[in-house]
Amino acid sequence: MFDFHAHPGTDDKDAFITILQERELDHISKTSSIGLLPWLEGIEKERIEALIKENNLLMVGEFGLDRIKGDIERDSNAFLFMAELARDYDRWAVVHSVRCNQLIIKHFKKLKIKKAIFHSFTGSYEEAKEIERCGYLISLSPRSFRTRDIGRLLQFDFLLESDMETGGEQKKVIENLYQMAYERTGRCVEPRLEMMKRMIWKDNSCV
Repeated sequence: MFDFHAHPGTDDKDAFITILQERELDHISKTSSIGLLPWLEGIEKERIEALIKENNLLMVGEFGLDRIKGDIERDSNAFLFMAELARDYDRWAVVHSVRCNQLIIKHFKKLKIKKAIFHSFTGSYEEAKEIERCGYLISLSPRSFRTRDIGRLLQFDFLLESDMETGGEQKKVIENLYQMAYERTGRCVEPRLEMMKRMIWKDNSCV
């Protein structure tokens, strides 16, 4: 069962790995992305762009805006820098958004971002509908399944993620998410998610 958003750990197999720090760079593979979150000590912008330029396997993210951990005004430059990388290098953008969905959608429309995944989505059905209209995807984590709109969110095309360091516990969490999605939708979601995985990495020139 594939995990669409995880962090480097002890077993990266069957997971899309988000790299945010220099010490994680040895985890780069054909299913990984490199990101920047200003409230964390991360990789320098110049280094990120150089890695993306030389490695067409890398997606861009996670990056975004967060009204709890971050400062919107302070973090805007980093957000726009990463969004422009995703646009200029035609990569999928992996988005971190906490109470900023509408603002990020507004920026993405202006920047003409074509491909984006809103990871660990906890927004409303209406916001998910707008994300779908833009051609973007939502990825659902354990936090997502605790939101009031989860039943309606499962009507969209969605991805499933642990948002955890890879390893034994992460494997259990992602397996449980697949089971919960099956129980709520009445259908096995694995074939659909496998098809979406192939679509995403084909778009990213990885397969």
